[in-house]
Amino acid sequence: MLRLVVTICLAATVVAFTQPNIVLIMADDLGWGDVPWHEPLAIAPTILNLANTGIILDRHYTQPICSPSRGALMTGKYPARLGLQHLIIGAGEPWGLMANETIIANYMKQLGYDCHGVGKWHLGYCSWALTPTQRGFDSFYGFYNGHETYYDKTTHKFFDFRLDRPGEGGHVDEDVIWSANGTYSAYLYAERAAKVVSTHNQDKPLFLYFPIQNVHNPNQVPDKYLQMYEGIVQNVKRRTLLAMVTAMDDAAEVVVSALKQAGMWENTVFIFFSDNGGPIEGIGNGQVNYPLRGGKYSYWEGGVRSASFIYSPMLPGGQVNQELLHVTDWLPTLTHLGACGVHGDPGCQGPLLGDIDGVNQWSMIAKGAKSNRTEFLVNIDQKANNAAIRMGPWKLYQGNPGKGDWPPPPRLNEKLYNKQFSEDQKVRAEYENDHQYIFLDRSYDKLKVQLYNVEYDPAETKEVSKQNKDIVQILTDRLDYYKSRAVEPRNVPRDPASDPTQFGGCWTPWLDSC
Repeated sequence: MLRLVVTICLAATVVAFTQPNIVLIMADDLGWGDVPWHEPLAIAPTILNLANTGIILDRHYTQPICSPSRGALMTGKYPARLGLQHLIIGAGEPWGLMANETIIANYMKQLGYDCHGVGKWHLGYCSWALTPTQRGFDSFYGFYNGHETYYDKTTHKFFDFRLDRPGEGGHVDEDVIWSANGTYSAYLYAERAAKVVSTHNQDKPLFLYFPIQNVHNPNQVPDKYLQMYEGIVQNVKRRTLLAMVTAMDDAAEVVVSALKQAGMWENTVFIFFSDNGGPIEGIGNGQVNYPLRGGKYSYWEGGVRSASFIYSPMLPGGQVNQELLHVTDWLPTLTHLGACGVHGDPGCQGPLLGDIDGVNQWSMIAKGAKSNRTEFLVNIDQKANNAAIRMGPWKLYQGNPGKGDWPPPPRLNEKLYNKQFSEDQKVRAEYENDHQYIFLDRSYDKLKVQLYNVEYDPAETKEVSKQNKDIVQILTDRLDYYKSRAVEPRNVPRDPASDPTQFGGCWTPWLDSC
């Protein structure tokens, strides 16, 4: 079976390597406490095994919400530089990730990869130029909007599910898949991802971007998954959420099995993370970020510290990496990987990426080196009048960082819990039964500036700005630098011309340009 081999000349040395396949699964709204290496009740053997035998990325950060995280992943830039920093791109809104931005699929195509997307796009579709197959992807299977029902594939009462391929003359060959109505989406995504793998021309490497729908609301999952948690998790929302995690894990297993059957697994790098923390309380879907503070939409650790791992048979496993990694880093890291290989020469350089914010972290991942970053911009939102930055162990907030509670997991059926789990698992889940809701002095919320040492205090329980005025000034100055590079949020309201009734009842690009 042929495999593309790249030869790079470095001075007098010739280095040849096989380009790895890259699979990136991005979960949606998955909380810190929803993954099986943090939640022993979660039945997710595939991702648990890959995490435990791979490298858990314990300091992996994203943006606090969907579109900004996806834009940062695709471009390697902070959303405040893209105009994506405020909330999300809504259905029928005439804006998105600008068409002049080069994204990861463009770069991977330049490196010889076949690139396929399966799942949720959520970076705009007002014109075809903003859609995936006009931006380097060889196919896209899924939906354009930010959320939809898992069975009938509707959002705001209209259908959104398709298979796109690049057409001639810059057009898109689209196939609206009405037959998907009635089938649970994770089944369809897994089937499509497996087909991408099984039909892949192995003369080329594969980049498979799999932003799966689970576990975003609404709470929908086949009964067989709910039955796995009957009598174990009494809280209905939490039981449904964990069942959705299990369905997601089954989809991951389908992809892994397809790669193994195709003989591609030994040369694959497999990445998993959530686009943001889980939403909590009233807006929650049963997610848990505890003991981290806050959740989706917020700048607190529970909103931006994302459960993540990377696995490959070519990498050392069984590790927990504590170094700092930001979602913008994946673009330079994966393009370096595609250009230089898993064990590439230290002098090898990936493609020129221009003025991005991400940094290449492959030496940190593959060799256990120190992180190539010491800081990251959490966000700057001029409309919400807030901002946040992390530098070293310090995290500074300006304005309101968002809802900052610490809701713990729902209590369990302790009798069945004790029968079900080993002592080691019970210790790991001790907080499930013993911890009470944390009540702290909420006067912090009234401060215009807040400072936390998130290495010493990852739950952000002790505000220390008064004791560290010099640190506050240093981070404020750095935040001012990022503000000087930020653009205004580009959000605009829904365009009546996007009305899906004009397109057979399906959300569809409606403008020549936007």
